[in-house]
Amino acid sequence: MIEAVIFDMDGVLIDSEPLWKVAQKRAFGQVGLNMTTEMCNITMGFRTSEVSQYWFEKTPWAGKTPQEISDDMISFAMDEIKARGEAMKGVKETLNWLKNNNYKLALASSSVMRLIDVVVDKLEIRSYFDVIQSAEKEEYGKPHPAVFITTAKNLGLNPYQCLVIEDSANGVIAAKAAKMKVVAIPDPLLANDKRFAIAEASLQNMTQLTRELIESLPL
Repeated sequence: MIEAVIFDMDGVLIDSEPLWKVAQKRAFGQVGLNMTTEMCNITMGFRTSEVSQYWFEKTPWAGKTPQEISDDMISFAMDEIKARGEAMKGVKETLNWLKNNNYKLALASSSVMRLIDVVVDKLEIRSYFDVIQSAEKEEYGKPHPAVFITTAKNLGLNPYQCLVIEDSANGVIAAKAAKMKVVAIPDPLLANDKRFAIAEASLQNMTQLTRELIESLPL
């Protein structure tokens, strides 16, 4: 039986993927790397340090270290979120009914904690969550399941009692590897990615997440 719902943050709670793309293009542009939207999509769900390292290994640059580019991405993303960040459709309503039906709630994100803090305060949703977990201190980020395993532990639950809501294929893979149920809400541009097929269900937006759906998930 599902006892907790664990939410990814970017693209699930906040419409931040377009803002992250702006931040990535701006950060990598400093070292002459012309990031395309398609390139940004490849590393969706990665930690920023992993994004910068991934592209440094593909196309090495000079002038700034990968860590400095990672830090710049975070700073630029924080600026964008503070200025333009908005909740995804149905987020507040979903958090309310889950809380009212006694589900434990958690946020588990690849983003660093200082950026998570900006998001939950911008959207005024901090009080809903029993656990807020960043992957920044995990040895590995998504698609490794570490952040979800740690989140379940901090909730005091077994992984099989948790349902994860994810928008990226890397996040779906991480949740399944953690032995959790997962519902995907893919970015429409990525919905044809065959890796989403391993999710228990795929939705168009949060309003389609119902108690009936959760209770129908196989044990």
